[in-house]
Amino acid sequence: MSTIDETPSARTETVATAECRRVVAGLADGTVETVADLQVRGRADEIAAELRESHLPALEEAGYIEWDREEGTIEPGPNFEEAAEHVADLPDPDGGVADD
Repeated sequence: MSTIDETPSARTETVATAECRRVVAGLADGTVETVADLQVRGRADEIAAELRESHLPALEEAGYIEWDREEGTIEPGPNFEEAAEHVADLPDPDGGVADD
């Protein structure tokens, strides 16, 4: 049994942060396979900590990703398509609205 709210709006909120959106979008377009692929130069340590402590656990709990903590790999989870469907609808974390 999942501990997160299973309503559509709660699931959409899970991918609403810029960091979560980058994880799902990167998996969808094939540019993300490891946590290192998600780190932005100059903020790598800060971003890695945020990902490990907050964003990746939330995405994993929702079933959007499968995360191997030891290997540092990330791959689509059983509910990935549900999250990927919402990525194009979310604001682009770098400004504007994401394109299809």
